[in-house]
Amino acid sequence: MIGNLLGNRYEIVSRLGGGGMAVVYKARDTLLNRQVTVKVLRSEFTSDEEFVSRFRREAQAVAKLSHPNIVSIYDVGQDGEIHYIVMEYIEGRNLKEIIKEHGKLPVDQAVDIARQICEGLNDAHENGIVHRDVKPHNILVTDNGRVKVTDFGIAQIVSSVTITNSSTIVGSVHYFSPEQAKGETTGVKSDIYSVGVVLYEMLTGKVPFEGETPIAIALKHIKSDPVPPRSLNPAVLPDLERIILKAMHKDTTMRYLNAGDMARDLRRISSGDVSAETRVMDADEFATRVMNGPVVITGDKKEDESKSFRRKRKRKLRPAVIILVVALLGLLTGIGYIWINDYINVPEVTVPDVENIPWEEAEQELNASNLKPATSLEFDSEVESGYIISQDPPSGTKVKENTIVKLVVSKGAKYITVPNVARKEKTAAEIEVTNAGFKVSFSDEFDDEVEEGTVIAQTPAGDTEAKQGSTVKLVISKGPEPEPVQVPDIVGISLSDARAKLDEAELTLDPDSSQEESREYISGYVVRQEPAPGTEVQKGDKVKIVLSTGPGPEEKTARVDVIMPADGLTHQLKIVVLDVAGERVAYGPAEHNSGEPVSKLVTYYERGAIRVFVDDFQVPYEERPVN
Repeated sequence: MIGNLLGNRYEIVSRLGGGGMAVVYKARDTLLNRQVTVKVLRSEFTSDEEFVSRFRREAQAVAKLSHPNIVSIYDVGQDGEIHYIVMEYIEGRNLKEIIKEHGKLPVDQAVDIARQICEGLNDAHENGIVHRDVKPHNILVTDNGRVKVTDFGIAQIVSSVTITNSSTIVGSVHYFSPEQAKGETTGVKSDIYSVGVVLYEMLTGKVPFEGETPIAIALKHIKSDPVPPRSLNPAVLPDLERIILKAMHKDTTMRYLNAGDMARDLRRISSGDVSAETRVMDADEFATRVMNGPVVITGDKKEDESKSFRRKRKRKLRPAVIILVVALLGLLTGIGYIWINDYINVPEVTVPDVENIPWEEAEQELNASNLKPATSLEFDSEVESGYIISQDPPSGTKVKENTIVKLVVSKGAKYITVPNVARKEKTAAEIEVTNAGFKVSFSDEFDDEVEEGTVIAQTPAGDTEAKQGSTVKLVISKGPEPEPVQVPDIVGISLSDARAKLDEAELTLDPDSSQEESREYISGYVVRQEPAPGTEVQKGDKVKIVLSTGPGPEEKTARVDVIMPADGLTHQLKIVVLDVAGERVAYGPAEHNSGEPVSKLVTYYERGAIRVFVDDFQVPYEERPVN
């Protein structure tokens, strides 16, 4: 692509990078004489209408935006089979590169970057566009600190603030919102969650959730709380932490209403004036505290009356009453002594083992040991219904007779509905099944009708009942089964002939093919190929070649002398050359008289051969070198 002129206007200067859908180049707008960024759809997707449509939709969605924190779209076009978008060129780096270089960013810088991201997204949201892939890789930072949000590659124009994601989870898993991870409806609040993750990473140097697989990370977004950023970076103030955690709240209703509100709170953080909107209840709001007692107003008439009443009651106590109180205290003391003595002297018994036996048997054994069973019920996929799951105290414990033994009795396995994930994308299906309370296993099969990476079938079937925690087996499509073909021999032929032979074999010429100097093959002819001729590959596979840049073998000129048969007839003469350029006719066919001597100059490459034909019969001739 380097040096190409797209649309007769944009000269490709250098490659900047690439993603899953497109390759990004730096280019020069020859009409306006300015630097631009050109995003070119990868060649493997140009035949896919869905990808081309999505690519065009990106330009249509973002072109109507005009905001200092969003990369501007200048043009969209097609040059032959090349689909491209022309964008504003930004002199700077993406935020991911900055975080990798510095780790934790200074608080002021991180807050300022996050504020600019929010302001750009707020403009997009107000124009009905949701980014859905906010991450540091898509945030450009200029040398003077200006932030530009880019790559609205999966944005969609919507009539309201929400969009529906049809079974395909889009975006980058470390920056997913919980609703994206579940494959549910997403909207502006998903972008706000992702901004919270980006701000978290800028301040701590790490993303809030890590895992060995994308599914493990997605599940943490759904179920786990992030480590508070202040515990990783003490420079994060409590008010700033509240902003992050509010943006990253699992419940969308608890997040910021829009990106503009979050931007305003970030501006207040920068100025030191924090909004009450970010002041959430402290974790110890209801912790134990000392409460003030009631206030007594001294000199009050009612207080004097109360004191007088208490004095009168004291005077009314008679000796008989005192004797009665003492007697009652003695009686209570005696009863207490008897009760304590009886308790201390209760015989001890050993708690029997009643786990994994039927409840009726467990009750009988406990009664026989003078113990009292108390039961509760729980679902358990391992223990049969009506059997004891656990006991407390455990077996072998020494306790007093009549002690209560708590028994947990199995209700058997809990049966729940298996979600129907047929024809859903693999990751989305795995998350849905896992969230429903099942394990997942996979197998792959070729399928001519079901798209690659999509669920063909599941066991148990969707919308049926199965044990909670059991395994749902998903069969994933590998797409149509490829057909094996043999690689043709294309060494020693021209590029156009090689391409034709590969097309005939339903193979593809690798665009990364190279060139090298060769004295054996002329310029533009195939020197080597990979895989080798005769290798069995799949239809559509690529064949890499090396083309000769010359000079190739030396040319030779020879004089060919031949005498026509002396039979009184007219004869057809043809001279054919066989060399590295292939087989070609150097002379004829032409008519000559009987017995006529013919002498012709023939040019061919060294190590080549000459053949002479009279009336289609090969005949001997005399060859005299000229050079």
